[in-house]
Amino acid sequence: MNMFGYNNLYYLIFIIIILFYPCFDQPLHTCTSRLCDDLDISNPLDIANFYSTLAGNFEGVVQYNKDNRKFEGAKLNVTIDDLCSIMVNERLGDPLARYGFVISLLLDTYSQKCTDFKYDSMINDLKKTNWNSSAAEGGRQWTYQTCTEFAYFQSSDLPSQPFGHHFPLNFSVQQCMDIFGQKFNEEFIQIAVNRTNINYGGYAMKASKTVFPNGSIDPWHALSFTETVSPDAPAIYIDGTAHCANMYPAADTDPPQLTQARQTIQKLIGQWLSE
Repeated sequence: MNMFGYNNLYYLIFIIIILFYPCFDQPLHTCTSRLCDDLDISNPLDIANFYSTLAGNFEGVVQYNKDNRKFEGAKLNVTIDDLCSIMVNERLGDPLARYGFVISLLLDTYSQKCTDFKYDSMINDLKKTNWNSSAAEGGRQWTYQTCTEFAYFQSSDLPSQPFGHHFPLNFSVQQCMDIFGQKFNEEFIQIAVNRTNINYGGYAMKASKTVFPNGSIDPWHALSFTETVSPDAPAIYIDGTAHCANMYPAADTDPPQLTQARQTIQKLIGQWLSE
């Protein structure tokens, strides 16, 4: 029960609060349906995945904050401002109660009936290789890259963060092994990361005719170049924008620095193609 270092009693209280505060005025069966399955606190992988999912509610919003994603089907673009307005609203209850409202908002926004936290369900989905599966949308491919090239895992190992420490690095390594095979263990992944850095040069990369756009809000910018490497490999740091903002369709609400970044990128690529 201590595989991922959680306390069962604290966890159980946490879950009860999260589930029942946001729907205190609803029938019991409606309220509990916000989880897709019954919770088994004796299953450490389910619990780790549940905590990861809870943190992911904030991770996803921060990563795509104010990106023009409505064309992808979302009813509205939930932003950091939306989450903060809920989390500081004391009329909704204590912080855990407010977190429950955040979960409901995101489920409703993306037309999801409930939170699917089952580890085996996630692994089975990512094992699928047919084009009609949900994994074909990119989840399996991205996971394979993280397991064989980058090790870009989202873990709870950082001490100074608010989501507990119940989905550490070894939880991500376990996923690599369960999806792609037992050889994809921590040693294999470390060797793969070393090979990637040797191949591309890491922060000593010798790049040409390459542009590195990054948004200041995008957490992934920490793994990129935010300062120009060379005249032929400029970095474009876009203040106040998130992940891939420059790659989404333009909108009337785009800040000037995003519009300018798109124009600069277009000019650079056009210049390189003409050479």
